[in-house]
Order: sequence, then structure tokens, then C-alpha cells
Amino acid sequence: MSQVPAPAFWRRGTALGVPGLILLGAVLSVLAAAVPADTFHDCHYFGPSLRMHISGWAGLCAGLAAPVLYAVLHRGALRRGWAPVPSRASGTALVFLVPGVPPLLWEAFVTRTLYAPDPAGGHDCLGLAHALGGSGPHPAG
Repeated sequence: MSQVPAPAFWRRGTALGVPGLILLGAVLSVLAAAVPADTFHDCHYFGPSLRMHISGWAGLCAGLAAPVLYAVLHRGALRRGWAPVPSRASGTALVFLVPGVPPLLWEAFVTRTLYAPDPAGGHDCLGLAHALGGSGPHPAG
């Protein structure tokens, strides 16, 4: 059984969809990490904002969807008798998938940090470390 070349819509979906998802995931994760001012208001820690949660989780989902999309498109092409391997679209997708692993790890790290406790250690600008040391706003004695 001879394999025919993949049609143009498959090549566009592979060559643009997979790198697009990888880049989208990286950009969204950088946006989630770039807005730390959303966590403090008037010296009170409110935790990560909804914007940080949405961009962090969307970045992780986009990063995870890229290899899944490539696998689905590749298997679909093989099932239909198309030759996906020698195409430039498949090569382009693989060129983005391999170096796309570090951004995927960054996206997972950003999503994990959304659930980390207050980095100052307390609920105000001084933090718990200052209160335990006796140099808080109301020292004992």
C-alpha cells in the first residue's frame, strides 16, 4: 500500500497549530508570572489574582495540548494512508516540540506557584518573620 502525501489542510494544521500552541503556552505563563502586583493591596496579601490563575492554567493547557495535537494529527494521517513523516509540516512541528519541553516545565512551575503560601510569611507587609522577632507593629512589653 503506497502512501500519498498529506493534504494542505493537514499540513497547515500541523505546521501552524503545534508551534502556535507552544508559543501561546509560553506567552501566557510569562504573563502569569509577570503580574505579581496583583497579590498585594494596601499591605495585605490576597493571593494570586484571577488573571494570574487564568493565564497560568491556560498556558499549561496550551503547552500540554501541543504534543497531543501532534500525536492526534500524526495518527490520523497514518490512519488515512497519508505520509506525514517526510512532510515539512511534520518537521516544523517537531522542531518546535523538542525545544518546547523547557517552556512546558516552566508552565508547570508557574501553575504550581499559584498555590504557594504567602512569600513574606504573614498577612501584611511585615510578614510573620518580623512579628515573631518582636519587631512587628505592636511589640510585646
